[in-house]
Amino acid sequence: MSILASTEAKVPSVSHQLETVSLQSTIATKCESDYLLKLLFIGDSGVGKSSLLLRFVKNTFNESFVSTIGVDFGCRTIQLHGKRVKLSIWDTAGHERFRTITNCYYRGAQGIILVFDVTDIKSFENIKIWLEGIDHHVSDNVKKLLVGNKCDLTSKRAIDYAVAQEFAKSLNLSYIETSSKNSTNVEQTFNNLVSEILSRTVKVLSIPESAIVETLSANEKSETKPVEITTTTNSEYDHLLKLLLIGDADVGKSSLLFRFADDTFNESYLATIGVDFETRTMNHNGKTVKFQIWDISGQERFRTITSSYYRGAHGIIIVYDVTNAVGDSNFVFIFIFIYHCTLLLEKSFENIKMWLQIIDRNANQNVKKLLVGNKSDLTSNRIVDHTKAKKFADSLSISYVETSAKNSTNVEQIFKNTIIEILSST
Repeated sequence: MSILASTEAKVPSVSHQLETVSLQSTIATKCESDYLLKLLFIGDSGVGKSSLLLRFVKNTFNESFVSTIGVDFGCRTIQLHGKRVKLSIWDTAGHERFRTITNCYYRGAQGIILVFDVTDIKSFENIKIWLEGIDHHVSDNVKKLLVGNKCDLTSKRAIDYAVAQEFAKSLNLSYIETSSKNSTNVEQTFNNLVSEILSRTVKVLSIPESAIVETLSANEKSETKPVEITTTTNSEYDHLLKLLLIGDADVGKSSLLFRFADDTFNESYLATIGVDFETRTMNHNGKTVKFQIWDISGQERFRTITSSYYRGAHGIIIVYDVTNAVGDSNFVFIFIFIYHCTLLLEKSFENIKMWLQIIDRNANQNVKKLLVGNKSDLTSNRIVDHTKAKKFADSLSISYVETSAKNSTNVEQIFKNTIIEILSST
């Protein structure tokens, strides 16, 4: 039986603290990996970032160019000096229209690979712009590597090797040229960066600059994010969890996130672009639980961007608005009859079924789910009554809670309950 029996479910006392994303390497005790690193690909559109990622993770190459929408990622585990190092590699879009989407993904990165196309002068010149963006979003100790891709296109080369190397040297960066098409230096790019990161952050390994990384077999190296709870020996926390907030645009997901993470509330509505996240630590039953809370955009145009973030989630909080669910202030002019207005207002509640289908397609089947009716403080505007929503949740065997980000009603409770249910099931 779920411990989330009602909106008034009792939970143990939980103390907590707010925090920013740690830049330290995660040291895990599970046999899956000893270290977890986050790496980013940065650079103009069309320089081959996605091709480098696919070559490294899946050892494949596609001649067709498909521009990355927002952010994509892949995971691979390599072995270094008897230690298993898991890499989470983020491929960020080079299009300027996605720059605001990808900015938040700099947070928590231990290494950044700046990529330009050796046949494209503009992409080389723009490296300075990308470096400025990096300086605004990451700490000084993040390791960076400059990569000139498509070195196999010798007849089309526009940037000489010596010019790029001198530029990298002036910035105290290493430089390497690659070809994702014929695999030239793709492995070496990651091996070098990982070695540099660990040689600086994990002194006990005493990794030399020329360390050679032994890769695992093809059956082991390509993988998706695991759903198991990560238990660590890092004194910072004992468990690491990933939670998602999903639902239609304007139902108040971001408001719930900010109320919980920063204890703030903003009356102004600003739609989430792609994905945003916050991190917070709690103490439960003598254990320190660190969790990332991902705020997933509800706008349909970002649905293909955000679907990949369901992978690896331990808990999903599905949010609808108990009042004006669709966020369309012009509905009065569109629908005259009260019946039609009610249908429109209930849209975010009705769309819960659609969100559940998306969860089924993208998340692990054992992921914990919680249904939340937000804006419960707007009693005079209520369209979906508590009984109806509770009955719907019961039919799906998930718990239901009503919240108000504005006055903090049950905001702490939904996150605490979700975490407790996740941990109690392990």
